[in-house]
This record gives sequence, structure tokens and C-alpha cells, in this order.
Amino acid sequence: MADGSVYKASTLPHDDEAEKAVLGAILLNSSALETAMEIVQSSDFYHKGNQIIFQAFIDYAEKNQAQTLDLVSIINYLKSNNSTEKNGGTLLDHCGGVAYVSTLTDSVSNTASIQVHAQIVHNLAKRRNLINLSQVFISNSYDQSRDITDILLEASGKLSDLEQEEGESSGDRTIKPFLKQAVTLMQSRMKGAKSDNLETGFDRLDNMTDGGFHPTDFIIIAARPSIGKTAFCTSIIQNMIQRDYKVVFYSLEMSGMQVVQRLLTGISKVPLKSIRNATFTGTRDPNFLNVMNAASKLFESKLFIYDIPNMKLSDIRASARRLKREQDIQAIFLDYIGLVDSGLPSTVARFEQVAHVSRSLKALARDLKIPVVVLCQVSRDAEGDKNEPQLNNLRDSGAIEQDADMVMFLHRARKVDENNLVNGMQPTKVIVAKQRNGETGEFKVGFKRETASFENILFDVPDDAGNSGGNYKKN
Repeated sequence: MADGSVYKASTLPHDDEAEKAVLGAILLNSSALETAMEIVQSSDFYHKGNQIIFQAFIDYAEKNQAQTLDLVSIINYLKSNNSTEKNGGTLLDHCGGVAYVSTLTDSVSNTASIQVHAQIVHNLAKRRNLINLSQVFISNSYDQSRDITDILLEASGKLSDLEQEEGESSGDRTIKPFLKQAVTLMQSRMKGAKSDNLETGFDRLDNMTDGGFHPTDFIIIAARPSIGKTAFCTSIIQNMIQRDYKVVFYSLEMSGMQVVQRLLTGISKVPLKSIRNATFTGTRDPNFLNVMNAASKLFESKLFIYDIPNMKLSDIRASARRLKREQDIQAIFLDYIGLVDSGLPSTVARFEQVAHVSRSLKALARDLKIPVVVLCQVSRDAEGDKNEPQLNNLRDSGAIEQDADMVMFLHRARKVDENNLVNGMQPTKVIVAKQRNGETGEFKVGFKRETASFENILFDVPDDAGNSGGNYKKN
């Protein structure tokens, strides 16, 4: 309808004949159930009785694998199992009785069209779901006690979930489509096609990861407080946006202005202190001109910053999906996992809340097919300057280590040794402790205190054991 009227339950889109055709085809040929299950589920059927029958097919097949599913056996099964409806009775009573079940095969001459009919049922179920969601959106919009931003984010998230479910509908689950995808990718790379990996701007890290961060990867950057997690994160972001990547940064610890100040100092090379205190002699001061040039570059970049403290996990997912859909973002950074509001009740243990956040962010990376980079604290066990952090030092939950495709630790002495500086930078060890699809190892980058940023160290820097920082050490 085009008049905008609200649909009643009796007028929601459905196709009685298609539903009966699916059920009848299964009764004629029990092997058709497997085909149907790849496309529809019981809730896709409009009529409650048809939902009961289809679910009964599934339950019967699971319990009686050696027996054939036919009209007589399914009627007996429906008759012998009680319904969970309030008014009681058997399943057969609630699906139209023997008379209705017996008519399901009347209009089915063969089972060859079950895929077509099942797809019709599935598509109409999606339409009904969209209509129901729309009614919820309308109701929420009338509720002026709710913040409009929350309503929009919730709507965006639910629509994205519906879209994702549609994308996960039936399809060939054999190795063939994945093999074709892998071969096509190799052939395109052989022809010089650009990799879909995102370069970090740190040469040794890009080398270890075969070209940078990979789509769908869930990446953890961890360290003790004040070692430079955020500085390393913003340095990677700086390098990425200068390569024209589209990036979103959820900064739950620093304000958006502080993030921008970090980026300005990193690009302009003007000390962060000078930018914060505006210690310039005038508009012709070379440092001021450098900062303005950096500001111009940032203004043209595709960087999105959310600086909401204790941001809800649901809001992060909703906004990320919207940005992917509308702006085609290529990477997500989050500082840090411990500050994300899981949305679970406060009575839930802390480690379970963090585990929930970790699993959800990993799923988000896979759903959006982009890398999700998350900062994390390490426990006090790695507090000493000599104690290098390890995987079991990840704070709050072991699920982080399990979910992560890659885990990096930053490590250096807290006390600055002026004799060990390289071009004014403090060597900092990056320990790649886990990489699901690559090698582990370690290398060094330089921390520049004046600009609170990290840069490549362009020549070998031996550590206390005599190992070179110029070529990373493999584990």
C-alpha cells in the first residue's frame, strides 16, 4: 500500500500456497527437508500451524534418523507430542489436525521446485520483519522521553542486523565458492591489483603482517599505563589517514580535541606542548605555519572520532555499521576495551562483561570485513621494566587472547636513558606475541616525547642482549 496505513497482522505479506508447497514437498520426499533448512527456519512461516509442522519435521528427523519422514509418521508424531500453548492439547491440535496435514501434498506434483518456494517464504518473512521493525521505529519516534540519537543508533543497528541475516541466507556451503575466491584473489594480485590490507606506516610491522592489517582481523595493542598505547594507536591512525584510508576512532579515554592535538603534533612535528600552550610568536611563526598545514591535511582526511566516555557496545556496533554503509570506512580503532559499557547487568562478573565485548568486536570485524584494533591494559605482573608482558598478562579476561587474531605488546623502561636515545627518540620494543595467520616476533620503533608519537627507527638499534632492532627477531 502507498497510503502509509499501518498493516494489521492479517494483511502482512505471506503466500499460503508457497508455504504448503514447501511442507508438501518434504512429505513427498524427506530429503527435501535438508534443502529447505538451508533457506528457511520455522519462524519464516506466516501461519502458526505451518511453523509447528516444519519444526516437527526437524525434530522428528533428529530423533528418528533411521526412519523415513512421511505423512503417517509425522501425523503420529504430532499427535504424540503435547503443545506448549496455554490451552494445551497436542501439536496436531494446533496445526489444523489430520485434515489439514493430509492436504499438504495435494498441490505438489514433484519436489524440484522446493528451493523456489522456500525462497518465497523466506523473502516474505523478511518483509514482515521489516514492517514490524518500522512500526517499532515509529513508536520510538513518538516517545519524546527518549534521545533521538539513541533512537537513530538503535534503528541503524537493527536494520544492519536484518541486512546481515539476509546476507547469511542459503547458499552453497561446500569448498567451491571459497576456493574460487582464493584463486581469484591470487590471480588479481599477480596482475598487480592493490592489496586490501591496510598499511600501518611502520615498515617492520607491515613486513611481519604481509602488508599491514587484514580485513576481518581483531587486533589487540596492549601495554602497561604510560608506555604509549594511545600514542602508538594515534600514530598508526595518522599514517593511515595520510594514505587516504577511511578510519573511525572510538576514543573513550581522551577527548576529541586531545586526539586532534596528538595528530597535529605528529604530522607537523611541532612539540605537543607548543600546540597546547599556543607558544607561537605570531601567524608567521614557522611552527604555527606547520601546524596550520597539518590542520589543512586533517581537515581533508576521512577520520571520524567518537569521544563518548563509557560508550555502549550497542552504540559502537550501530555507528560502525552505519559508517561502513554510508562512508565505507576501512578500519576501526578503540581506546580502550575496559571502558566499553557491555550493556550487561552490573551483577555479571567483570571478566564475563569484557569477554562479551571482546566477542562482539571480533564479530563486528568479520561482519564489516575490516580490521578492528582495540587497546588493552596488562596486569601488574608485567609492571617491572625487566618483565616483558605476555599473553597471560592481558587484563580482565582470557577471552581477549582467545578472540584476537593478533596481539601486540609495547615494552620499554619507564625511566628515560638519555644515552640510549636515537635521533631524540626512545627505542620501544613491539612484541607480536600472537598472529593467527602469520609469524610472531619483535622489533623496535622510536617514541618521540616532544610529539607523543612513534616513528620508524631507520637503522639498527641493539638491545641489551645484542639483538638488532633493524631486523625483527622471529619466535
